[in-house]
Formats: sequence, C-alpha cells, structure tokens
Amino acid sequence: MELKFIKTSPTENMTLLIETPVPREQHLEIAEKLIAYGSVYAEQAGYIEEPENPAAEKRLQMMAGEFCGNASLSLAAVVAEEKGLKVGEETEIILEVSGADSLVNCRMKKEEKGWFGRVAMPLPKAIEYKKFHLEGKTYELAEVIFEGISHIIVPVSLWGDSAVGKAELAAKVWAEHMPAAFGILLFDEEKGECQPLVSIQGATLIWERGCGSGTSAVGAYLAMKAGKSCSVSLKQPGGIMGAEVSMENGMITSLYITGKVSIVAKGTAYL
Repeated sequence: MELKFIKTSPTENMTLLIETPVPREQHLEIAEKLIAYGSVYAEQAGYIEEPENPAAEKRLQMMAGEFCGNASLSLAAVVAEEKGLKVGEETEIILEVSGADSLVNCRMKKEEKGWFGRVAMPLPKAIEYKKFHLEGKTYELAEVIFEGISHIIVPVSLWGDSAVGKAELAAKVWAEHMPAAFGILLFDEEKGECQPLVSIQGATLIWERGCGSGTSAVGAYLAMKAGKSCSVSLKQPGGIMGAEVSMENGMITSLYITGKVSIVAKGTAYL
C-alpha cells in the first residue's frame, strides 16, 4: 500500500495528514502503523477528506474519530499554504472536523517560518469533579468532557517526582471508564505549565509535545474555576500554546486556542 502524506509540527505535536483515501474502518489500523517509529513516525494522524458541507474547504477525520485542535491547525496551514500568502497576510479557513458538531473556523497568519493559527474549539459538554482510584488511593479530579475526547486535570504536585510514572499507570487503569480518546494533564497552575499524556485506546499512549484539546481543557477549567472569561498562555514541552475562553452567566460561550504550526515534510509511505 502506498499512502501520500503531509507531516506537520503544531507546537511539536507531530501530526500526519494522510491524503490517500482510506476506508474509515481501516483508519485506526493504518494510522497506528504510519505513526510507529519504524514508519513515518508522529504522535497522531488524521485523514484529509472532501467535506459534506459546501461551506467547508476540507474535512479532517482523525484516526480515532476524535476532535483535535492541533491537527485542525495543521490542515488549515496546508490549505492556507496553497493560497500563496505573503508574510504577515492572514486568511480564514473553514473545516469539517471529526468530533465537532459544527464547522471549525481557523484564522491563519503567514510567518517567516510557518504559520500562526487561531482555531475555534468545540465547547466542553461538561466539567465535572470525579473520583479516580489508583493503587489503593482515591483522588477527586476535574474531568473536562468534550465530544470525542476527555481530559483529566492532575495537579503536578499530587504525585511529585513520580508524576510521569503514575500518570502512565493511571492511563492504563482508568481507560476502562474513559472514552476511546482521553488525556491526563499534569498541570502546574503556578508556573503555567502542562505535560499532556494522551491515550487512544488500542493504538497509542503518548506524552505529546503540545496538545490543542488539552490546552482548551485547561482554559475551560480555569475559566469555570474563576467564574469569568480568561486567557491563558500554557507552556508545554514543545512550546507555548494559548487558550481564550469567554463566559456569560456562568456558561462558556466561546473557546479558542492559538499556536504555531509548520509543514515539515511531504511524501509517500509504504505499508
């Protein structure tokens, strides 16, 4: 099998966009092979499809049918690149994206190297405090629930120096009670830092360099916690991503993330 792909780097959250049509029932299996170390190698993959809605320029179908902000920024950068914009110029890209009930608006600005993007994210369905059990202990943690993916926010101080190992164990133990795609976010509110661990059931468990949905989850969590609109600049291993959250009458009314994205490779993969 020969598959055309584009590899992008949205805040180093290395993403494959697969151009060759693949039946959806094979998406997860094929993507899992492509993102493996012995193949093209990336943290995640999505498929470029033609949209059903004529108002959208392209459709992004993620490997597990989830929504992904960084992959949306990546596809928007690919579409914007084809328009031949000069440095400093901006364009608006409308996409269909899996896991999103409505069209996704992306604002892309051409930079010297790559693009700076702002993408509207789906609003969380709920933000709930739940009890999670691990190694005989019970933790009450915030879970930010989106369509297609949920994120559990874990204060980095909770597990101290063993946080990385504990999070990896928790991802395996808690998977039974979580959606197919979920994240554990080690969050340091004081420093504005986040380490995102993302699990795709049956496919991957990856410490992402930058997580778009995780960034939006932290933004939504902080806004609800403060009871007002907020903006957050979140340092992650691959760089800084931003979240902009608007609230009215105690409800989140809009949610955006911002970040840099570059196109790093195009080619053909062989499976």
